[in-house]
Amino acid sequence: MMLVGDKIRGIRLLKGLSQENMAEMLSMSLVAYGDIERNKTKELTLKRLEQIAQVLGVTVPDILSFGDRISNFFENCQNTNVLNGENASNITHYNDSKEIQHQLQIAQLEIEKLKLEKEKMQWELRYWQEKMEKEEKTNVF
Repeated sequence: MMLVGDKIRGIRLLKGLSQENMAEMLSMSLVAYGDIERNKTKELTLKRLEQIAQVLGVTVPDILSFGDRISNFFENCQNTNVLNGENASNITHYNDSKEIQHQLQIAQLEIEKLKLEKEKMQWELRYWQEKMEKEEKTNVF
């Protein structure tokens, strides 16, 4: 079972953000943010969790359920045995159907992964744009 900090770390990594990026966007120290991901913070408030969700571009329920879909996918995958005998054609058809379902699930996970990668790139672009704007404001005389 993944703890909240582990889930936050997983989403952050999928989005390609560093802990430094997160700490800066949340206006907190790197150590304090790292403690959240390491599940060492005494009390993670709902407000802070909402801020983290906003920075990651997800919802609080997305964070709390992160990893569940993938673990459920693997729990639902079962090895099938090939049997010989008169029921072999029925079993082969069943296995073919299961294989198609399995391939469909893999394709859906790939689509989800690509969507997350796109979102990651959008967040990274936003991060760098905001950083550039901040630097431009400080460089104005």
